Amino acid sequence: MQLGLGQSVDALISIEDWPALQALAMEQGLHDIVLDGIEKLPASARPPQEFLLEWIGLVMQDEARYTAQQNAARKMADLFSKNYIRTYVLKGEVVSECYPKPEHRVSSDMDCFLLPVKGQFDAWALGNNLVKAQGYKVSTGFYKNSTFYYPDLSVENHQYMVPFRGNKRLAALEKWLQRQFKVLALRGCSGDKSEDSLEFKDSSNSSKCLSGSRIGDTWLYRPPVMVTALFLIEHAYSHFLHEGLTWRHVLDWMMFSRKHKDEIDWNALDALIDEFSFRKFYDSYYRLGKFLLGETQEEELNKVDRKMLADVWAPLDLHESVRGWKGKLRLAGNTWRARWKYHYFSDISMLHALWIQVKGVLFEKCPKLN
Repeated sequence: MQLGLGQSVDALISIEDWPALQALAMEQGLHDIVLDGIEKLPASARPPQEFLLEWIGLVMQDEARYTAQQNAARKMADLFSKNYIRTYVLKGEVVSECYPKPEHRVSSDMDCFLLPVKGQFDAWALGNNLVKAQGYKVSTGFYKNSTFYYPDLSVENHQYMVPFRGNKRLAALEKWLQRQFKVLALRGCSGDKSEDSLEFKDSSNSSKCLSGSRIGDTWLYRPPVMVTALFLIEHAYSHFLHEGLTWRHVLDWMMFSRKHKDEIDWNALDALIDEFSFRKFYDSYYRLGKFLLGETQEEELNKVDRKMLADVWAPLDLHESVRGWKGKLRLAGNTWRARWKYHYFSDISMLHALWIQVKGVLFEKCPKLN
């Protein structure tokens, strides 16, 4: 994989079971990048030709899917722009553009956050209605985001960016994230095609540029870089606690943080990591990123890091595909099984986490930010 990212390695490992490696790479969402590395190996170190051609075929399918998804996202953003809605991309292309080959960061859907270009109206609701008006079904049963399928693209349209229901700490994070967008609006987000970026100061009074810029000549926008940084960390933290972490989650952060290292206010980010109680998770998460890139050896990882490492290699415990009460019970079951994670990587206990889930379902079914 390191070869696939354009890095050099000290020694090549001999692979005996190529199908097992491919299955593992696919499970971790990195099979396209691993193939990029294989193509840099000498012919004698590559898998059998027939198997290699099959792998190349899978990657070509991913590339075609990526192109179709990008075209669909651009069409959707154009529709929204014509109705005075600005489309911010959460993760997705904002992260894939940080990879050597953006089309090789496999993604199953698009997460977006909508804001009015001018005036005050509910851009999230209007976006849903515009999609419905085109004949597509929109599901709005979940408080955090709606979901719909635009041709060639599954979309999560976020009303809120983090799952804050019942959770005061995440509610504070949601307010912080949305406040950064509001500052952009106050700075005059006119939607003019000539406007490539906007600068503002974050809540810590940093003078760093936290730009919200257009992606190429599309009507898709990057969020402020500090918004994406906090969003990626929270997203990985939530996956780790509730389903499990993959190497793709780890690599996303490493690629994004390296690409934008000069734009990120690292002192402010450190303070925010502490403020929103991500420290115990983040430190091991970052060290695993350095291990993945070959900058740290496994023996240099501490005891807690190794616990997270073991979880990365473990099968995912998914619940998102199950809706309704079954999904909520599955989530509670995942929380119970992950009780050791709360001990080592969270500032709250597993029982506290369960109470937050119960409180949210029973008393805050449709939560609002104060």
